[in-house]
Amino acid sequence: MSKIVFSDDPERIKTEQNCDIKVLLYGTRSQSSSGAAIGNLLKREIERLVAPASQIAFDFLTIAQAVTAADTFVSRDSAADRWAREFDLIIPVFNRDAWQNCKSDLQKGLHFLSGDIWNLSFEEDGPIVPRPSTRRGKKICLHESDCVSLFSGGLDSSIGVLDLLGQGMKPVLVSHSYAGDKKAQNKIYDLFGESLAHFAVALSPWSKTKKDTTMRTRSFNFLAYAAVVSSSLSVWKGGRSVDLFVPENGLIALNAPLTARRVGSLSTRTTHPYFLKLIQIIFDKVGIPAKITNPYEFRTKGEMIQNCNNPELLANVVSTTVSCGKWKRGWQQCGRCVPCLIRRASLHAAGMVDDYVYKSDDLEKVYAEPEERDDLLAMMLAVSRTENCSVEPWVSSSGPLSESIDERQEYYDVFRRGLLEVGSFLRSQGLSV
Repeated sequence: MSKIVFSDDPERIKTEQNCDIKVLLYGTRSQSSSGAAIGNLLKREIERLVAPASQIAFDFLTIAQAVTAADTFVSRDSAADRWAREFDLIIPVFNRDAWQNCKSDLQKGLHFLSGDIWNLSFEEDGPIVPRPSTRRGKKICLHESDCVSLFSGGLDSSIGVLDLLGQGMKPVLVSHSYAGDKKAQNKIYDLFGESLAHFAVALSPWSKTKKDTTMRTRSFNFLAYAAVVSSSLSVWKGGRSVDLFVPENGLIALNAPLTARRVGSLSTRTTHPYFLKLIQIIFDKVGIPAKITNPYEFRTKGEMIQNCNNPELLANVVSTTVSCGKWKRGWQQCGRCVPCLIRRASLHAAGMVDDYVYKSDDLEKVYAEPEERDDLLAMMLAVSRTENCSVEPWVSSSGPLSESIDERQEYYDVFRRGLLEVGSFLRSQGLSV
């Protein structure tokens, strides 16, 4: 088990003993004598909000930083099975009782998300939420905003923004803003042609030790950003609950393992309906004023494109969006990973021209290369299985679903339709499925 202690006080973190890792919260590497730090830019971004964020939402962000640090700084190679790690996190929060009350929900959600064993312990005297800055500088104005939407720079999140704008809504966009992601997000933002509030910041985990790159908990931190922004918007709107949109097509949201051997490392659960439901339970228990909704949980990616209410602008945006799981390796979408295959299939299904130049554009060539075709073969097998077998037990294996028979059937149906979209595309590329 990895015991990790957190503090936002550089002097206090020095004195911590009897732990494996000491992490400075909201600090820089130059301030950290412990060899690890995270979140040094977060307070500055929160100060840009024109309305104060709530302390309880800021506590949630503190917890999310601790989770991200643990997920990043402890390699899965250290686990007995080289996958499932065990964590003991000591986290300082302002409202200890509130978080102690939902400790089991947090641990359950994190285990579902990452496959690790999490033990969270909360201490008092946690970091205090930053107040809106009185200094000159660009503010995140919320005057016209009426909801919050996660914005990754991907195709789904871009469609989410376009659809909200088409409905006359003005979302605050919330982004993980790492170097390459930020550039793509800003390009897409400019193409929207609207002045939208945008909360965008990188968590910037830093450690002297080796980092793990699987990052299964990234959506937990993404939602923590959105919780802070939602609490600020709620204040601006007189205390009412805020709609928090998580735009993700149903196939990826369910993300049932394509093959038996892809249960762990290759099947994420970042927007699975069960995980989002657990986060909503936590929000309700502690009083974070946000209602989480995935408006596309019963649509395929192709159906999202076909039903987008601004197809002209979408056609201009699409080539700038990023879907690839391997994009950062060369700042070019590969065209052959699972997200790329689903993306390409969705554009084919919607009859939209895909003029992006993928690194591996020719899938017949990918199929002929044993070192490159793993995702493609897995997808081909999944399509074949969909066309010949029931998907119900398969989809159910990805995680608990609704108790409603009708809703469960909708999950089964969207998963099947999503894979059939992929099958149609693969055949169009000369592959036998």
